[in-house]
Amino acid sequence: MLPVYEIRGTDLTVKRNDYQLNYPEHMHEYIELVYVYKGVQRLRIESGELEVKPGCMAAVFPDTVHSFSAPYGQDKKNTEVLILMCAPKLFGSLFPDLKNLRPENPLIDKSEICPEFRLALDSISPGEDFDLMFSWACVIMSYTLKALSLSRRTSGPIEDITYKIVKYIEQNFAEPITRQSLAEHFGVSECYISTIFSRKFKMNLRSYLGLIRAEYAAGLIRATNESFTLISQQAGFENTRTFNRMFKAAYGLTPGEYRKNLNTFIKD
Repeated sequence: MLPVYEIRGTDLTVKRNDYQLNYPEHMHEYIELVYVYKGVQRLRIESGELEVKPGCMAAVFPDTVHSFSAPYGQDKKNTEVLILMCAPKLFGSLFPDLKNLRPENPLIDKSEICPEFRLALDSISPGEDFDLMFSWACVIMSYTLKALSLSRRTSGPIEDITYKIVKYIEQNFAEPITRQSLAEHFGVSECYISTIFSRKFKMNLRSYLGLIRAEYAAGLIRATNESFTLISQQAGFENTRTFNRMFKAAYGLTPGEYRKNLNTFIKD
């Protein structure tokens, strides 16, 4: 199935998970760094598969299809993984345009991680003051870029029309989007739009939009105390009834139940 765009409510995300990630193919606008303290984490980045072992790191650059899986036979609980996700715009002119660069090898071996680099990886922590997290993120990014051999992307990040549609929806999901509006924007027929979603997304446009909007709404619920009416509007739902229905379809809980069980989902 065509990867979906992951949407986050913040330009900087820091997670330290005590379990192996298992997440299907997706893309996002962030650079994502995966550092393993203990255990093993398996990734698929575009067409290449790799295992990140203790003391090593993998770098996923913006608009790159990737997925996570738990290695077969490994102890899933005996794992500790740092996930650092940064929007390139967050760094301003501190670093090169990351969207137009790709690492020749996305894996950084532990032999390439110097003590100062490791100190930053050990020190950054979720829940810290943003300024402190950002400072550590800058240090980590600096050492990461030094450790990678980078080459310029030879083509645009999303050339195929299906990928362009995914990107367009990611950027405009809060606005009214219909088959007609997509067809007019991309210069194709409404029937062609329907075919893309039925064959590649395995769902219709309405359901796909509902899932994207529900994911964004879940982020707002985790990050704010706003009313569900306001969150529904900010996520692009036409009314709260649709919001409740699509949110439950995506998460198995109503928005109210999700908020009550928030501590369970923060770890996910």
